[in-house]
Amino acid sequence: MAVARAESIINADLGAVEVNLEGVGLESLEPVLPLLSRLPRLKALRLARNKLTGLPNDLTGICQLEYMDLSANPITGASTIMQGLSGLAILKHLYVDLPCESEEDEVIVAVQSLESFNGTSLTEVFEEVRGAMEGEKSDDGDTSPAPRIFDATDTSVPDEAPIYGQEQQRQQQQQQWKAEDTKNIQGLYTLVTNFTGNVFTQKEFNMYVANVVRHLCALTAAEPDPSSREGEKLKAKKVLYEYCLEELCRVVSGRDAVLGRALTEIAKAQAGLLESYDRLWRRITEEMNGRIAVMKKDMQDAIQEIESLMGQLGQKENDSNGGSGTNAVNGMELQRLQEEVGKLRTENERLQTKLRLVEASACSPDAVAPGALRNSSASADHSRISPSGSRAPQSGSKVLTLKQLKQAIEDIYASKSKYDIKCSESHLPRETMEQHMYTYLNQRYGLKHIILDWATAIIQGIKKYNLEDNDVAVFGKILRNEIDEEFRFVQRQVRETVHELLRVYIKGKRPSKSDTDINKIVQKKTNGTLLEDEWVDIVKYMYNTEDAVSIIMRVRDYLRQVSQPRRRSSIQRGHEIASIHDVQLPYAELIRILLDFQLEGHERFLARFHSIFCRHDADRNGIVNAQEFTAILKTVDASKTDEEIEALLELIDPFGNQLITYSECVTFLSAEIVRMMKAVE
Repeated sequence: MAVARAESIINADLGAVEVNLEGVGLESLEPVLPLLSRLPRLKALRLARNKLTGLPNDLTGICQLEYMDLSANPITGASTIMQGLSGLAILKHLYVDLPCESEEDEVIVAVQSLESFNGTSLTEVFEEVRGAMEGEKSDDGDTSPAPRIFDATDTSVPDEAPIYGQEQQRQQQQQQWKAEDTKNIQGLYTLVTNFTGNVFTQKEFNMYVANVVRHLCALTAAEPDPSSREGEKLKAKKVLYEYCLEELCRVVSGRDAVLGRALTEIAKAQAGLLESYDRLWRRITEEMNGRIAVMKKDMQDAIQEIESLMGQLGQKENDSNGGSGTNAVNGMELQRLQEEVGKLRTENERLQTKLRLVEASACSPDAVAPGALRNSSASADHSRISPSGSRAPQSGSKVLTLKQLKQAIEDIYASKSKYDIKCSESHLPRETMEQHMYTYLNQRYGLKHIILDWATAIIQGIKKYNLEDNDVAVFGKILRNEIDEEFRFVQRQVRETVHELLRVYIKGKRPSKSDTDINKIVQKKTNGTLLEDEWVDIVKYMYNTEDAVSIIMRVRDYLRQVSQPRRRSSIQRGHEIASIHDVQLPYAELIRILLDFQLEGHERFLARFHSIFCRHDADRNGIVNAQEFTAILKTVDASKTDEEIEALLELIDPFGNQLITYSECVTFLSAEIVRMMKAVE
């Protein structure tokens, strides 16, 4: 059907200069080629939007063609059309869609008669640049030699280049095709001909090199980017090296088919690898440009916020002059705004510095490695940081001391408690602690990069201090949904209980002392050390016999470790060696040991349930829906009826938000978890 339509179009006018076969559904040009060869005046052939995957190998029957449009056809590669195009000696204009840019370059250098390719002139740009340079010279009255433009048959470089500045001259010399490049390529092909014995192809190859250089100059003449010019030069070298390799493979295949096939496959693999690397760098460049654009936008946003806050600051100053009754409040507000402006200015300066560094590295093609690019652009990544990730802090990130970290944790806890109340009143689902950390930072700082810096600092602080401070360890485990949020109240209760038991113990030992005196003694003890009788009494009162023994053993191990240096020192000085029972225990160490014991016990208690929860938490975000919650509950307690499950679901998610956190599950299923643990034991 498609061939019949094409034949009717051709037969309609055998004297046609142009034949339009667009969209007729041709799968091959072969059936209509004899008809086309009967058109003596044919100059233009339109074959767009067909199903052509290539061209016939012999197109000499229509060798008078000057224009061919093959666009929007599923051409599989340059190799399927190259031999056919070689028969069109005067083809000037070609439109074709190829899989990759390097194949387009191969077509351009192979079809020597082309004047335009896919609508881009291959000759006008070259002449326009030559004319523009000559025009500048004449307009300025400059009598210095004009910049050298390469001729198709002359691949040498001028002895002296025009001086536009030392750096520009150096870059131009690096990006130009030099006589040495031609000599190296020709020397390589000479080695090939020495092996093949076909010396007659040397002249043909030299003409091919000249043609490649001509097209290279046309492609790079109007290209302002030094990296792009260097890239085109490297691709031209690649085309010439492949020409040599293909000739070698052809001859070897004729002498040894197996060796020739192996050599051909290796050559294809190497060419594919180079293509992949080229695409990789193009993608990296695009990503870098996108991140630069994001950084510029963030910088503009920061500038706008600074200007807005400065306006508010000026307004507050004017208002503060209007009345004395509100001076104190206005003064606090002004101080807050000044601090905010300072933070924004600092952020703005940091963004500008990073932007300059990225843009500077983008200007130099050999100054940026892929790893360096990722590091320099990491600040533009606004994705949230997982507490369990191992990402190292980027340059410019905030570093928190232990005191600052614990203060930040307390602020997040306080904000979370208030936010949970608001969510309950508004019938909204609760956030996990990780979600609320970002909510809190966003409410406090607003700017994305400040939020990112604080989040990174908190995560890195947790990794740094979790082994030495229990509060930090608990917060980290809550962030990772390893324990429930309410456990922090248990730890707070442990502290308060130890303090109260110490006061009761001292009161019992000194009944005649007033409450004021007792409080002073307690304060001194909490800031200092405890006697063995004091801490043993507290431990035995708070825990059952088994746990108390375990804790006492931990304390004695700690005392034994700290007493070793003292024992060695006493031996050296000849003093009497003290027993570990005589070594007093710092109050802070008792609290640490008790809190660590509580945390370890709670983790053991939740270990089985945590494993079940993670098995049903598909996206690993610490949140499940009603269906997942039902599956968790049936795994924990298989005896639950559907009515009981619905009742629990109504209790835990009364508004049907379908967002149930890990902490809510632990809180509402505590009785079921206890029964599950007892059944396991």
